[in-house]
Amino acid sequence: VSSKTTYAEGGDSNPRLTYEYGYPQPFAVGIHAGTAGFGLQIYKPISKEFGARLGFSHMPFSTNILGNYSNRELSTDISAKSTNISLLFGWTPFVKNGGFFRSFSVQLGGAYFTQLNGSLKSKLRDPYKFGDIMVDPELVGTINTDVQWKKTINPYAGIGWTNIVIDNKFSLNVDLGMYYLSKPSVSMAATGLLAENVNNASIIEENIKSYRFLPRVEVGISYRFGKLRYK
Repeated sequence: VSSKTTYAEGGDSNPRLTYEYGYPQPFAVGIHAGTAGFGLQIYKPISKEFGARLGFSHMPFSTNILGNYSNRELSTDISAKSTNISLLFGWTPFVKNGGFFRSFSVQLGGAYFTQLNGSLKSKLRDPYKFGDIMVDPELVGTINTDVQWKKTINPYAGIGWTNIVIDNKFSLNVDLGMYYLSKPSVSMAATGLLAENVNNASIIEENIKSYRFLPRVEVGISYRFGKLRYK
């Protein structure tokens, strides 16, 4: 077998060069999904140990929760949306050693969030009893709370495993890290009988201003384009 077609040891049928770089060589595109959303990424090695990744992520989220406030059952609809473009640089210090930690990487970078907001709509689940009168929850009113973060660049730091080789075209990627967000702003409004009793926006904003870390747990798969570059 010539040096240009040397294969990895241990019965692995993939060319050895698929393991020489921490990021897929010469470049790759992939899909991903995780806590920050789902989307597309482009992978490009800078050297054997360093690489870059350009990504786009979008996350729509909605759910309903039941809670209790002042001994009254509340129904709250929660929705959130996040859209960002990220650029991350990675260092794979053990790529030359082989083994499981060959793909281990330390990542630094940031993401520009074009959209990052959430809303809560809370109302009584059951009718409100006022003397002998039962007042419908819609008449009592709904409290609407909106939380927004600025459209800005947010730094990111994390670790991961990049270019976990599946075969000579496909690789798996795993990321664990955190975005540091800007301070959120909060606004509140209400309808019905509650319209004159909404004055807690500043209190909520003060309480959540320290919650500026957005975790990122993500799994992706990439497809390598181009021919492997032989020396």
